[in-house]
Amino acid sequence: MHYIILLLSIPLAIFADDRLRLKRADILENVVIDGQAVQYLTGNVVFEKGAMIINCAKAINIEKTGQGSMIGNVKVVDDNRSLTCDSLHYDSPNDILNGFGNARVWDNDYDLLADTLVYYSKLDSGIARGNAELTQKSQIITSHSIYYAKHTGEDAVSYTAEGDVTILEDERKATCGLAIYNREDQTTWLKLNPHVTEKDQTMAGSEIILRYKDEVMEHLYIPEQAHVTTLTKGLREIKISLNDTTTTRSEVQFVDDLTGSSLQGFFDAGQMDSLQVEGMATSLYHIFEDSIYQGKNIASGDTIIMSFEENNLDHIVVSGGSRGEYTPDSVTANIDGQIIYSSEIIDYKVYQEQTDLHGNAKIHYTNMDLDAGFINVDWQSNMVNATPQSNLDSNFTFLKPTILEQGRDPMTGDEMTYNLTSKKGRVTKGRTSADDGFYTGSQIRNQDKETFYIDNSTYTTCDLEVPHFHFASDEMKMINNDKVIARPIVLYITNIPIIGLPFGIFPHKAGQRQSGWIMPGYGESSYRGQFLDGFGYYWAPNEFWDSKLTTSLADRQGLTLRLTNNYRKRYGFSGGLHLETRQHFSSSIAKQDRDLLKLGENVKSDYVVRWNHNQVMRNNQTFRVNAQYYSSGDYNQRTGLDIERRLNQQAISNATYSKHWKKSNNSISVNLSSKRDLMVDNKVDSNSVFYQSPSTVGKQLAITTNTLPKMSFRHGQSKLFKTNSINKKYKV
Repeated sequence: MHYIILLLSIPLAIFADDRLRLKRADILENVVIDGQAVQYLTGNVVFEKGAMIINCAKAINIEKTGQGSMIGNVKVVDDNRSLTCDSLHYDSPNDILNGFGNARVWDNDYDLLADTLVYYSKLDSGIARGNAELTQKSQIITSHSIYYAKHTGEDAVSYTAEGDVTILEDERKATCGLAIYNREDQTTWLKLNPHVTEKDQTMAGSEIILRYKDEVMEHLYIPEQAHVTTLTKGLREIKISLNDTTTTRSEVQFVDDLTGSSLQGFFDAGQMDSLQVEGMATSLYHIFEDSIYQGKNIASGDTIIMSFEENNLDHIVVSGGSRGEYTPDSVTANIDGQIIYSSEIIDYKVYQEQTDLHGNAKIHYTNMDLDAGFINVDWQSNMVNATPQSNLDSNFTFLKPTILEQGRDPMTGDEMTYNLTSKKGRVTKGRTSADDGFYTGSQIRNQDKETFYIDNSTYTTCDLEVPHFHFASDEMKMINNDKVIARPIVLYITNIPIIGLPFGIFPHKAGQRQSGWIMPGYGESSYRGQFLDGFGYYWAPNEFWDSKLTTSLADRQGLTLRLTNNYRKRYGFSGGLHLETRQHFSSSIAKQDRDLLKLGENVKSDYVVRWNHNQVMRNNQTFRVNAQYYSSGDYNQRTGLDIERRLNQQAISNATYSKHWKKSNNSISVNLSSKRDLMVDNKVDSNSVFYQSPSTVGKQLAITTNTLPKMSFRHGQSKLFKTNSINKKYKV
């Protein structure tokens, strides 16, 4: 863009000779005015001064002062340069020419028009005022005035245009209140509300600086308040009615918007090559495909760089706190809603219809969130591909792709693909969690919103990178909020296969009853050593009863099996039966010498039974039982998983029957209880720290205390004396 604000000099060399000589005139009159001789010239007046010739219809010439005026069809010719105007005033001593009325000066390279024209020959400068218009090559400049000045001792010249400046060059147009061009460095300054427009694009700012090379635009700079708008046109599909899929098309136009603190534009052979916006840069871009409107995209960051190919937008790069929002058109788009995304660098490949998110990339779409080191979005296929590391800069954070959808557990992997339209995806070397367990697989893919398939899968409750145990399967099917089915399935302790099953079902229904395998938990403590706790199976055949069988292994405690059965009849009874047995080491073996492989050589068996029952019978009767039995008194001490249970020294059982009479408000209850001291074995052992000597010689410590049935009766409140009082109602 070459906006040369120019008043070309009028090097007519009018005053090369100190004297302006009259060559001819049809009529010559000599008049003395105020003591000065004045020549009045009429008809075909011709003056000469050096190689310059001046023609006019009339003239007034004062030879003594070297001043005068030429009127009517004034024409000045000097070599290839010409000057025309309605009238001309000349001042020979000061080397000044003033042209009035339709003033025009031109040569082979330029053409300047104005209402008035002033030229200072000694200063080599001039001013064109009033509807000034300068044309040179393919450039047209208009303004109220155009000023030219040459710097002393330099070849460079400066041109200034003031007042409603318009510069036209090919398809470019610049407007401002003040424009300055310096030929030495080929720079143009546009000030006072400057705008540069080319085709449907307009640039604005506090100031626009244009730099050229060999009179061809090379660089554009807006130091403050940069603003670029682009008019886009196309077609938009509109539904005829809400309940009808039929659409019609109408012509639409939008304004793309680019703003920032500053802007730089770079040109190649006069064509736009790139734009760089810095400082709170924001871009609003409307997307069309085959002239059909698809939606709008808003991007922001510290810097936005736009690259052009053959004057068409090719790339958009946003860096520094980059963030974007894509809002699809509700009719034409294949995706459900707005997409919000962010990364260190966002690269829009316009022609390829792709977007690359480099470094700490994030995407939010409807109820899905995706985080990764790098994300590519192909807008043609609506496919999203995520990997841990950006290929743009190795300094970006390594971040494994993680996807989180509402109602599902997070899923991570080495690589992810996701279809925005079908909402189906695939995860390579994926990992996810469910019900405190962790699933991994060479590939995880979803069939629909609720069903996932895991190839070469593992499942464990151990949260270590290399778990102490896991279940392995060729394929797992995970049904969200229902269950996980695996076939076949093998239990591994470290990397040693322990047991295999043709299939396995694990519950995946948080807060609900669901039959399936129960995954164990792994831990380590000074009391239990390394342990695997809670592995088993849960069976819930119906809503009336369920059963759970679990096992625990601890290298300092041994093997424990637990069976719990719960039953329930609505509006009738409920309860549970718990059976527990333990194969443990003898107390004589030190903890450091215990080995699960040698458990059979030093085994000791204990068991416990617990039963609770609550029943509501007819006629306001209830029956409750809470009973427990321990085969050994130190069972809690040896097997308790927490300090509270290990310190429990009593086994209490009781049964209660009660009945209530509503009319009389009377009630009766019968209670039978039993209390057993679980620490009695230690209390009678003289070597134990818990030893207690009998209070009476020859007596033993009581082991069990039983109570005979205890009966209680309660009579509700009643009047001591009867009365014949009558309730009275009062009317107002």
